[in-house]
Amino acid sequence: MSDVIVIGAGLAGLASAVRLAKQGHSVTICEQDERLGGVLGRIEADGFQWDAGAASTTLPAALRDLFRKSGRPIESLVNLEPVLDARRHMFADGSVLDLPLNDRGTQHEAWTDLAGAAVAQQWTDLVDGYGDTWQLLRKTSLEPPLESKLPLSAVRALKPWQSLEKVAQRHLSDERARSVLRHFAAQGGSDASLTPGYVGVWSYLERTFGRWTIPGGFGAIADALVQRASERKITVRTNATVVAVTTNRGTVTGVRLADGEELAGDVVVSDIDPQVLYGQLVDDSAAKKVRKRVLATHQAQAAYVVHLGLQEPLPALPFETVLHGTPTVVVRTGGQAPAGHQAWSVLVHGYPTDDVLDLLVARGLHIRDKVVSRQVSPSWWAGVAWEGYRTARRRAGNVSPVKGLYCVGAGAHPGSGVPATTLGAAIVADAIGKA
Repeated sequence: MSDVIVIGAGLAGLASAVRLAKQGHSVTICEQDERLGGVLGRIEADGFQWDAGAASTTLPAALRDLFRKSGRPIESLVNLEPVLDARRHMFADGSVLDLPLNDRGTQHEAWTDLAGAAVAQQWTDLVDGYGDTWQLLRKTSLEPPLESKLPLSAVRALKPWQSLEKVAQRHLSDERARSVLRHFAAQGGSDASLTPGYVGVWSYLERTFGRWTIPGGFGAIADALVQRASERKITVRTNATVVAVTTNRGTVTGVRLADGEELAGDVVVSDIDPQVLYGQLVDDSAAKKVRKRVLATHQAQAAYVVHLGLQEPLPALPFETVLHGTPTVVVRTGGQAPAGHQAWSVLVHGYPTDDVLDLLVARGLHIRDKVVSRQVSPSWWAGVAWEGYRTARRRAGNVSPVKGLYCVGAGAHPGSGVPATTLGAAIVADAIGKA
């Protein structure tokens, strides 16, 4: 049995902690804030409630595996439900596409109605092709730790040098279809021209596995993991800021807290920004190369999020609407509201130069006089921005060159978002192994 210290209690930190506790290790979580869960939380005001961070996920098997491998199935604590609404795309020319999330045939029909049979076939063929990409990424990158060098056959198949923008230009003749594909880069805070084309695999994952949410708010995932941590007898220390990871000749010995207390540990799992970890917390020669690599990356731009409490009547919108343009604006309608009202979250992907309400009005949503509550989510760590395909190698690996040190979360492999961070926690738990 190892003494494991987890730094940070976001989704990835909590996921790592409960998995490792189930594997028989003694686990302590050190979280600098009062509450656990990171951005998986809630904003509550004036009788409204909104998800502070993620409101849905694709690849539900990743969450189901997390709960199954840490104790009981997820259904014992929360109910994952499919998002049945099509995602609405509203374009600058005034056209609208309601694109179903999890059905090949109805996606084809939606594109045919909007742009004709040729564009519909282009989209369908492109997403079909991402099926092979998914299988390759799953086997080489998402289930095992990222290999130092992929087989040449895998590199040729993934074509990492080909950007998502190039894929859009090469395979899609309609600018609206290109905008929909680019959105998979924009929602991660990156530029499509600097994002590898294989990131478009998320179009295949959504079409194959759909998107899933939780009635009452996705923050329930954090509540469920906190409960699971209690069941697994994990020691939780809040208001505990880690200022150093202590080491001895390339091996972890524990952590030091801001008040000077030192906690001994055989294993440290970090769920904080790797630039902070390697730049400020780890002072060991074994980390020299990875420190240089990680510090050369840049943070992805987090969405600017405004939560609106609105009085009906309102335009009828589905669970998620993408307003294409510069910047891209996403409206989520799944919040909780008093009778006769709705709770919307507005995410701005890009550099907002106008007020959110001005952006909505300019895109055709005239709701300014309906606002009865307005709240802003605090900024959160959005992971590493794509700056070409080599970014994948600069992102912090799950297994550190410092023995006993591991990295999870948005800034580590395989990236940000609920599925990726959950998969990263699984990689670390498998790497550490059973007690």
